[in-house]
Amino acid sequence: MLKSKRLWIGLAITIVSLVLAFQGIQLDKLAESFGKFNWWWLPILVLTFLGSYVGRAFRWQALFDPYKPRWSQVFATLNIGYFLSNITPARLGDVARAYLLGTIEKIPVARALSTVVVERALDGLTVVLLLIVLLPFIPNIPSDWVNGGLLLGAIGIGALVVLAVISLQRERGVAFLRKLASPIKFLDREGLWQFIGNLIDGFAVLRSPRPLLRASFWSLEIWLVASLLAWLTMFSLDIHLPFAAGVLVQVAAALAVTVAASPGQVGVFHLIAVSVLKLWNVDPNQALAFAFVLHGLTYIMLMLLGIGSMWREGLDFGKIQNIGAQNRVVDETASA
Repeated sequence: MLKSKRLWIGLAITIVSLVLAFQGIQLDKLAESFGKFNWWWLPILVLTFLGSYVGRAFRWQALFDPYKPRWSQVFATLNIGYFLSNITPARLGDVARAYLLGTIEKIPVARALSTVVVERALDGLTVVLLLIVLLPFIPNIPSDWVNGGLLLGAIGIGALVVLAVISLQRERGVAFLRKLASPIKFLDREGLWQFIGNLIDGFAVLRSPRPLLRASFWSLEIWLVASLLAWLTMFSLDIHLPFAAGVLVQVAAALAVTVAASPGQVGVFHLIAVSVLKLWNVDPNQALAFAFVLHGLTYIMLMLLGIGSMWREGLDFGKIQNIGAQNRVVDETASA
């Protein structure tokens, strides 16, 4: 793991982001800002977090249509995936949870991986939609933020359209790819092409109105409740801002992470939160305290849920690391 380039790139992003986030911070005032946290808010914040997080399990389950994985297993596997993403760079937990759920529920691993791709596209489209709705309510929002968000939204829409077309022309697409790859003997493996076919099959959900609508509903619920969590966390620290501030924190963080992912979003989230609250002239010390509280609450909850699910599934950290290795997924499926 220590030899992984992704790990070192992720750590570099974390360090640079934290250095930038701490620019102009006075440690005594930062400590004073932490001291304003009202612990009576903690149960409300935990319940709000769970309200958003549980929606992720319902959405992921909907994307497996026509397969019907058990919700309890979907939830447990999701917990393990986020646990792994919290300690590794480049969202390796997404690969791990697809592999794990596919194995447990007897679903092709490639089919499970395709749901993660669609899930990420839906996240991107949802946060861009929220950004567009928010624009009239955000003071002095930098134009490059807006342009960057709209560009990512356009990419997301294009990706969904391409994936839907590929699933519609599955046989032609696979045949075309096989023809292109025919000179490379290593790629002439039936298991590999079965894997690719299963991956394409998963994108068919984009042409199925009912599961797609369910997944879209849960995407909206996830991000609105997550925004509510950010907003309530502000109040717990005696920061009084409109709901739009909570939404923008989550939207900006989601868009930033698609470009620069660090383990557990450490550093990136803090820098984004401080930058967003500057738009409302919040003191940087208060803003950074808010970022640490919100990120810390989310991080601890995900770790606890992940550890609990690992214990339930009889997995240890070594096994989870192996599951998270991307080449393991391809090798296991291609050699089937």
